[in-house]
Amino acid sequence: MRLKVHHRTEYSYSDLVTNNSNELKLTPVNTRWQSCVSSFIRVLPATRLSHYFDLNNNQVHRFEVVDPHDRLVIDSYIELLTRSRVNYANLPYGFQHVNLDKCRFIDECHPFLQNSSLVEITPEAWRQALDVQGDSKDVFQTTYAIMEHVYSEYTYTGGVTNVSTTASEVLMRREGVCQDFAHAMVAMCRSIGIPARYVSGYFFDASRGVHARGSEASHAWVEVYIDGFGWIGLDPTNNKVVDDTYITLAIGRDYMDVAPVKGSYIGSARSLMAVTLQVEQA
Repeated sequence: MRLKVHHRTEYSYSDLVTNNSNELKLTPVNTRWQSCVSSFIRVLPATRLSHYFDLNNNQVHRFEVVDPHDRLVIDSYIELLTRSRVNYANLPYGFQHVNLDKCRFIDECHPFLQNSSLVEITPEAWRQALDVQGDSKDVFQTTYAIMEHVYSEYTYTGGVTNVSTTASEVLMRREGVCQDFAHAMVAMCRSIGIPARYVSGYFFDASRGVHARGSEASHAWVEVYIDGFGWIGLDPTNNKVVDDTYITLAIGRDYMDVAPVKGSYIGSARSLMAVTLQVEQA
């Protein structure tokens, strides 16, 4: 599928601010599931951007607006090709729970079995995960069941959480948005030894929000490690195995590792953020 994205983040400040320094994770990396055709970031007030790759191989752009300003606009334009990620006739069954110990010795899995800033392995996460697992001995079967559990038992509600809400809070309250659903699922998976990582990105929703949730802004889902298959994406917000309608921007231990825009400024002004997103077939 050929997709194009326009993501605008606009900050309005109640007074002039200076030294506005930001990091952006808005550029998709090339993987076997997606190929970036073009990517362009524009910042107003105009400034120079530098870039680097972080420890998770996410592409990061950095900039600073030194002069006084009361408005900051970040436009990201992407066009890319996505490929089918899943063969529904050959889903990744066969990796058993008794073999999960080997993941502790796989470098790419180790960080995603640990506690992180917003995801803590707690007795509540472990209890919910075990209840959902039941008699399942297959890792994919269990992770699919956890996805279904979050989708059906948690309430999708905006405005009740924020970017610093922890997985532990979500597990108790059972409500939130895609970020919270992903954090809850990651916590449950890690609590029973399944490597799970947080993914940020977008997805193309042909129904325009009728049949899917979270398409109006950047989205979040989970990838779990299945030996013999690699990282498999599961979207607990929409109860869906990730396919070629999804665009990966960044991966990490939790939201703090993948925030699309993160920054600070000098000044006492209040800020108001507005985000618009368009994901279309090219």
